[in-house]
Amino acid sequence: MAHLWVAESAGWVRAPLVGDVPLGSDAAEIVCGERGADLTWVLLGPPAVRVNGVPLAAGVRVLRDRDEVRAAGRRMFFSAETLATIEPMPALERPAICPRCRTAIEVGTLAVRCPKCHVWHHQSDELPCWLYGASCSVCDQPTALDAGYRWSPEDL
Repeated sequence: MAHLWVAESAGWVRAPLVGDVPLGSDAAEIVCGERGADLTWVLLGPPAVRVNGVPLAAGVRVLRDRDEVRAAGRRMFFSAETLATIEPMPALERPAICPRCRTAIEVGTLAVRCPKCHVWHHQSDELPCWLYGASCSVCDQPTALDAGYRWSPEDL
């Protein structure tokens, strides 16, 4: 789930993005749109709003992971990072092939979509492909289901 990291006096706080989100007195808001199976987050607002230090001159900007947003006197970072979760495999346009065991993942079978590379892996008692190794079989994403977020603004 996409979220904002918001600077507070006690440090960075993560705020999940659920639906459209107003950003305060600058009349700016983040709105969500669908693009296929994925969500796209768009920032709307006046030129006083800045993304990565640049004024929002056209009044609109598609947000990308780790974009810095300054609005209503607040500093925030947009994050598209998600966590690994076990869920039933959805129906896709093409069958998904698990990169670990190299067999098809049937619709409804328990599986995990890698948060980094978005490749699906089996994850059931019979086929524990996601948790089999310390990292995704395609990228360096840790497979621990309690690994938490890999990035926060504190890393800057």
